[in-house]
Amino acid sequence: MRKFSLMATLITGALSFSALADSPDWQYVEGGYTALDIDNAGGFDPDGATIGGKYMLKNNIYLSGDYSFFEDHSIDIDMLSLGAGYRMRINAMTDAYVGANYERIDSDFDDENGYSVNAGIRSRVTDQVELAGEIGYYDVDEGDVTVKVGANYYFTPQWAIGASYEKLDDADITQVTARYAF
Repeated sequence: MRKFSLMATLITGALSFSALADSPDWQYVEGGYTALDIDNAGGFDPDGATIGGKYMLKNNIYLSGDYSFFEDHSIDIDMLSLGAGYRMRINAMTDAYVGANYERIDSDFDDENGYSVNAGIRSRVTDQVELAGEIGYYDVDEGDVTVKVGANYYFTPQWAIGASYEKLDDADITQVTARYAF
């Protein structure tokens, strides 16, 4: 329940301060460090690299893609997400969105395909700070409700550093990234 309270707090804060900044960027690439914490995995906590991005088409439709590579004790896990969604402008600084994605997990011991759906909100609460919150359903092997929160700090109009945390039913994904918006 704390996760939902945190997301509600972020969304409320984003909406109340949104008159201070520009709208979120929907055309960017980013990459960085990612860590996967799997519950009851006996010390198996792989980490690695991630790369992703979004590209806005006409009529508020966007494309998205993310790839993460994890490794621990010579065991590799690759996660791929390719999708599309629709952005709805709430005001000049805050957007809501819905999306659907193809999901693939490749590992040394199993390969699975599936899908995910999500809905979220992104807001530039100041010229330099963007906050995001998302809830979704992730179905690869078995279905999981997901909650994701994140923030980016733009130290120039195009360059940002960010962090995000995503909670699945039995795993957590933490990322620290650098972003270039174009």
